[in-house]
Amino acid sequence: MESGNGSQQLTSLAAAYTTSIAFALTFLIASLSGADLGTTLFRSVIACLAALIASRLLAAPVVDVVLAAMARDEAKRQADKPKEEA
Repeated sequence: MESGNGSQQLTSLAAAYTTSIAFALTFLIASLSGADLGTTLFRSVIACLAALIASRLLAAPVVDVVLAAMARDEAKRQADKPKEEA
């Protein structure tokens, strides 16, 4: 990851994983329920597009919160480190 756009790359990665999981689950559920191949693919593509749009909107704030919490914890750990060594 490049240092300037790590948050954007994590957001894209989260969106890609969410989209692929939505496609796989929809395809599996539609196949097991007895739908034909065309219907199964159509439903899976619709679920894939919906998951992509939703994850693009929702993943960015989640990634920012997680990165901020990690930075805060690391700063706290660095501040406590000299106390432990003394």
